[in-house]
Amino acid sequence: MAFCCALFLALALSFPVVAGATEVLVLNEDEEAVVWTLHADKLTSLNDSKVLEAEGKVSLRQGEDYLKADFIRYFSATNWVLLKGNVQVKMGEDVMESEEAEFDLGSRIGWLKNGKVFVDGPHIYLAGEKINKHWGDFYTFKNAKVTACDGDKPAWSVSAKEATIELDGYSQLWHTSFAIKDQDISYVPYFVLPMKTKRQTGFLFPEFGHSSKLGMWYHQAFYWAINESSDMTISEQWIEKRGFMTGLEYRHQFDLHNKGWWRVDALHDTDIDYSEDDERGGLNDDGLVRTNPERFWLRGMFDGTLADPRWKLKADLDYVSDQNYLREFKQSSAAFYPTRDALHDFFGRDLQEIDQNRTSEVQVSRDWERVGLAFGARYEQNVNLGNGNNVTSTDPTLQRLPQFDVFLFKGGLPVLGESFPIEFEAEGQAVNFFRHNGTRGSRFEIHPSVSAPLVSEYGTIIPKVGWRQTQYATESVHQYDTDRGDGKGTSRSVPDFSVAAFTELARNYDIKDGQGLTATAENVGESQWVALRHSVQPRMQYTNVPNVNQTDNPYYESHDRIWAENELRVSLVNLLSRKSESVAMADGEEGPAPVVNYDYRDVVRFRVEQAYDFREAERTDMLDQYERRPLSDTEAEVIVSPLDYLNVSSRSFWSPYENRITRHEHTVSLFADSIGRIRTGLDFRDRVDEYKRQRTEEESQSNERIRGFNTEVELTYFKPWSFRTLYRADIEKGTDLEKTVALIYTHQCFEFISEVSVMPDETSVNFYIKLQGLTF
Repeated sequence: MAFCCALFLALALSFPVVAGATEVLVLNEDEEAVVWTLHADKLTSLNDSKVLEAEGKVSLRQGEDYLKADFIRYFSATNWVLLKGNVQVKMGEDVMESEEAEFDLGSRIGWLKNGKVFVDGPHIYLAGEKINKHWGDFYTFKNAKVTACDGDKPAWSVSAKEATIELDGYSQLWHTSFAIKDQDISYVPYFVLPMKTKRQTGFLFPEFGHSSKLGMWYHQAFYWAINESSDMTISEQWIEKRGFMTGLEYRHQFDLHNKGWWRVDALHDTDIDYSEDDERGGLNDDGLVRTNPERFWLRGMFDGTLADPRWKLKADLDYVSDQNYLREFKQSSAAFYPTRDALHDFFGRDLQEIDQNRTSEVQVSRDWERVGLAFGARYEQNVNLGNGNNVTSTDPTLQRLPQFDVFLFKGGLPVLGESFPIEFEAEGQAVNFFRHNGTRGSRFEIHPSVSAPLVSEYGTIIPKVGWRQTQYATESVHQYDTDRGDGKGTSRSVPDFSVAAFTELARNYDIKDGQGLTATAENVGESQWVALRHSVQPRMQYTNVPNVNQTDNPYYESHDRIWAENELRVSLVNLLSRKSESVAMADGEEGPAPVVNYDYRDVVRFRVEQAYDFREAERTDMLDQYERRPLSDTEAEVIVSPLDYLNVSSRSFWSPYENRITRHEHTVSLFADSIGRIRTGLDFRDRVDEYKRQRTEEESQSNERIRGFNTEVELTYFKPWSFRTLYRADIEKGTDLEKTVALIYTHQCFEFISEVSVMPDETSVNFYIKLQGLTF
């Protein structure tokens, strides 16, 4: 991986690049290779690529962590980075702002000048003239100010000439003063401030409401802080028409690398749907019944390591008692959408949609410098089985038990030397497929590829050639109607070739001819555009995969049929960006002083793209039913953001053969922090009857006619009160999908939500109280 990044930097940073992006390889404190991505209006390589300077709208990102500034200088030998002007940094839960800063990207230590730090977990604000960030959550300050309150004038704060602050520990402050509403009321030479945010065992606020399907419901939870690394929530929900639902949620994080979230909810349902004609049966007209009174939902996720931290372990668990559980019990914080949000926030992963099969998976992986390994298994639960419906022996659902993947990451060939522009990558997979009814067996595949990036000041050309070799070991064959062959084939060999070419032409325009705003008190609050940048980015990509007969091979999944390709795709992007400046007050060495801040935005982005299918142009089968149509729909996308509070996006597809629009995606967003936001969208798709869109069942299903409309309004002007409404409709069927209205009261310490929701199968009125800080 290190050689790959070194070669990439040597090729891409041989000369200054305008509006560029590159990658920076860093070894963290665990000696693991971590890639940071650098974006900027201008990138310049100095001292044989050992120093990288970035100017204008600069951001350096790795996952959710980032560093932003007007100017960044990166030293590759030491992983040290210097930031100047409007510095914004997020590392873990810590969010920092300052005028100037320096950080070691590997150890994530550094210093800030005139900086502020916000730590979300304990909700602590820290500010100081000079801040040193040490390893972990340990800070030292000069002229420090500490508070746990929001606002420019906090209810209380502690100031100190010097401070040593350890989050979730104890902080020492020297020459301190205690203030209420910025008014000093006492002085202490030495002060110890507890910074602990220890969780407390006790009852949480209840949730309650009414549903047309479930009747009245009441949800009461008890929170148990087991120890500093784990906790549990035990809940009981009374549902008027169904009975009592018991829930158990367990969360743990024993160290930095291991965390888990697990929950089960279960009830003995007093209602059973023996036929689809029952009052509460037949949700979504699926033709299914539900004869089981014992109902439950088991879900959870885990991120951790094995004995060696370099070996990663991930696990997802999602199993439900029947096809209607998630669609019926949509109230309380134990329902599908709150669970989905909690898991996404905690792990960054998502659950399957509410009406899809449930998926459970476990994976062990490790990455070396150029090689990655992954081993695991995946189980997909068919929710339509049992409970008076289909039996297991008829289940065609495919399971991966187990699966092994190996990756050779893109990089140079050491035997050829760094001056030879050849890059090699490969991936391999071995997987055993199991299903109760259908083709099952094993597939072994390797796919190496070689590319040769050719970079010059006029643009870049990247030819790439690969070879896919697959071997099959089939246990049983049941082809259904997917193929004409016997499904007993044992191998396939499929080469592939592609070449991509792209460049950029750009020009800058100085609007004010150097007459920018000056940093004076009279200009505070003033802003203006000072420059425009117009760039044109043409791109062409040709892909060729020959037609290889695979009909006699087994069919486990869609990947077992590699479709032939002979396509040229051309796109052109026009980008208009603006640079603006504004004058604002900022803290200086001698007190607040006016400063000029710069801001950058893409005002207009217009992209047009089209492809030509050479295979379609030469097709000879089914000509009596489908005429040849080698040209794809012309795709045009426009994104306009002229103002801070307005964003308009439109994407349309036009068929050159039917001479009409076949698809629209339009979105208009208006937003202002002090007032609220409005977002309206229209999705439109027509069914197009042509060979390319009907050749497989999956493509045919994705070609159905759609007319959808949604609008969401959130009004926050009357703080602390806010108002939110959501409306979704299926225009094609002439039905409303959702109408929701919510009234919200937000305080620093809690949030109260009252909500009315009307859906085709249910009307509900719900009330929630959320305590800020009671999250794990």
